[in-house]
Amino acid sequence: MSSVIFVIHQLRRMRGRKFVKAKALLLFILFACVPAVNAFGQVNCNSSHKLVCQFPFNAQTLGVFNAGSSSAPALDAAAEAVSVPINASIATQLTQLPIPSSTVGVVTLQQKDNPLGVPFENLGPVLTDRPDTVGKGHLFIGFSYQHFNFNSLNGHALGTIPIGFTYTSGSTTSPISNYDAVSNRVSFKLDQYIAVATYGITRRSDLTLVVPVNSASLDVTTDNFQGYQYANGIYGTITSPTTTVYSSGSASGVGDVTLSFKQLLIGGEGTRTAIAAGVVVRFSSGDALNYLGSGAFGGNIYGLVEYRARVAPHLKISYQYNNDSQVMNLQKSSNTRLPGGIQYDLGADARVNRHLTLAGDLLGSQFVDVPAFTLGTLTLPGNPAASGITATTIPNTTSAGTNTYTTVNVSGGLKLAIGKHFIFYGNALKQTNNVGLRSDVVPQCGMAFKM
Repeated sequence: MSSVIFVIHQLRRMRGRKFVKAKALLLFILFACVPAVNAFGQVNCNSSHKLVCQFPFNAQTLGVFNAGSSSAPALDAAAEAVSVPINASIATQLTQLPIPSSTVGVVTLQQKDNPLGVPFENLGPVLTDRPDTVGKGHLFIGFSYQHFNFNSLNGHALGTIPIGFTYTSGSTTSPISNYDAVSNRVSFKLDQYIAVATYGITRRSDLTLVVPVNSASLDVTTDNFQGYQYANGIYGTITSPTTTVYSSGSASGVGDVTLSFKQLLIGGEGTRTAIAAGVVVRFSSGDALNYLGSGAFGGNIYGLVEYRARVAPHLKISYQYNNDSQVMNLQKSSNTRLPGGIQYDLGADARVNRHLTLAGDLLGSQFVDVPAFTLGTLTLPGNPAASGITATTIPNTTSAGTNTYTTVNVSGGLKLAIGKHFIFYGNALKQTNNVGLRSDVVPQCGMAFKM
C-alpha cells in the first residue's frame, strides 16, 4: 500500500508533458490491480470439461469403474483424493515459472579521476531481474515465448503412470471393498507468451507489470482397467481390462498477472556493487481449472545483489506466499492454501562485447507442504484365484501427508543488442532433479525495447 501511495504522490507532482506519462502510469496500475477474478465453487467432474477433470479420472473413466455398481459417491471421493496431489503439483509449478528480466541498458560506473564515469555495458541476465532500474520516466517493454513439455510428476514418468486406489461401498452391515487401477499415458504441454512493461517512477524505483498468455493442452490415454469388488471372501470383476478411454482438452487465455515494485538501495551512485529490494503481487486472473493460472492470490518479497564487472555475478533471494486455491480440493470451496517457499537464483553475466552478453544461472524453487503423490503396490486380500482373478496385486496411489521439495534448474542464454534501444535474447532451461512437475528443456526467445 505504501508503494501505491508513493506512486500517487509522484503523479500529483507531474505537469505538462509529464501529465501524459502520469495518465499512462495510472492506467498501467489500474490494469494490473483489476484483473479478471475467477470465482469457483464445487467442481463436478462427471459433467465438467475443465482440464483438471481430464487426469487422472474423467467422466468416462469413472463410468467404466462404476458400471453395474451403486458406489458412485464413494468412487468419486476416492478419485478426488488421488487427484488432489496431481493438481496441487501443477498449480504450485505455475506460481514459479521463469519470467524474463525486466531491465536492460547501460549503467555508468564511477572511476577515480573521471567525473563522467565509465559505461558498464553488460546487458544483464536473461531470467533474473537485476538491481538497476530503468530510470525516471523511462519505459521498458519486452515480449517473449517459452514452451514447456512436461514429462514427469514427482519422479514418475507421465508416459507410463499407473493410478490405483481403494474405497468401501455398500452398507455398514454388508461392506464391499473395491480395488481399482488403471494405466495412463499423459501428454501435458504449456505455451506461454509473456508481455513485460516497466516504468521508472524515480531514478531509483520502478514498477513492472507482467501479463502472461498461456495455452495448455492435455491428452490422456487410459487402459489396463482393473476393477475388483471383494465381500465375504468372494471377488467380482466390474470392468473389462480391454477397455481404452481417450480424453483430451486444451485452453488458452490470460494467466496470473503480476505487479512488482523495485527499489535500488545501493548502486545509484555508480558503484560496482548494486543492491535492490522489491515486492511482487500476483493476481489469480488465470483460469486455474484449465491450468492457465494458480487460482491463488500471492505475494513475493525479494532482494537482489550484483557486482558490476565484465563478468558480473548476481544473487537473488525471495520468498513466495500463496493464498487459498480451488485446485487443492475440487469438491470444496477455495479454502486450502497453495504451497509456496523460498526461491534463489545464483548466476553471472559475461560481456563478450558491447553488443553481446552471455548469461548463466542456477535457479531453485522450494515448495513447502505439497500434498504427497506416492505410487506403490497393493496385494489383494484373500484368495483372488478362487474367484477366477489372475491378478494378485494392483498399483496403489496414496495422497496421505505432504512433501517439501526444491526444484533445481540450470539456465544458459545470450542477449544481443541491436542499435540503442532493441535487445534480442534466447535461453534454455533444464531441471536437474526429478521432483515436482518436470519438463523437458524449456526454450525461450524474446525481444525488449527501452525508451
